[in-house]
Amino acid sequence: MGIKGCERLTDANVIIVYNLSNQDSSTKTRFHDELYGRHKNGILFKIPHKKLIKGVIEIPQRDLQEIKSVFDRHRVDYELRITVPVKEHDQIVRIVEEIEDPYEKALEFNSLDFSGFVTERLGEIGNKSLKPDELADEMLTVRSTVQKWVSRHEDDPLADVLAYMSKALKDNQSLEPNTTKRNILRLAESLKNWTVGYHVLQEGKDSESLGEVLKKYRMKKK
Repeated sequence: MGIKGCERLTDANVIIVYNLSNQDSSTKTRFHDELYGRHKNGILFKIPHKKLIKGVIEIPQRDLQEIKSVFDRHRVDYELRITVPVKEHDQIVRIVEEIEDPYEKALEFNSLDFSGFVTERLGEIGNKSLKPDELADEMLTVRSTVQKWVSRHEDDPLADVLAYMSKALKDNQSLEPNTTKRNILRLAESLKNWTVGYHVLQEGKDSESLGEVLKKYRMKKK
């Protein structure tokens, strides 16, 4: 596995975030005894590990399957995150600087390319199976990126459209997830239409009305 800006990844840690709130007291006790033990004789104390905070532990990737089996056996909900075990400040900064973030890169796009980027992201969000908190995070990421782009390109003709779209995302943040996702797809479609219209006007194709262009666009999609 390779990571841009890093050497080939040969060493990594896994962060396990787990939740026991849905378990009964007996299951919690059995799980805790197997994982930690009553006198630090649980499975965790046979391998290098760190307990970061309550419900969050970090282990070497080579020990994941053994630890994972404990969670699966007790049917404990958990999520996994991978981390590179680098501690040196300067090395971490260099790695971060080498990461190519598509959202940061998009800030340099012209209005048509940026609108296409946002439309694609909205389509992905609207069609993905996401938990409510994941949906909120995805929306916040798009909103933040749009706001940054608008502040850098406030004189662009599409800046007002994108600013309105950002506000609409905020207004939909607290709605029921399925309703939010439907509205996100509507926003994506609306932004496509604005982009097509602006592209036509930019090219100076005065022989066709904007309505005709959009009609052709919709027919092409069917």
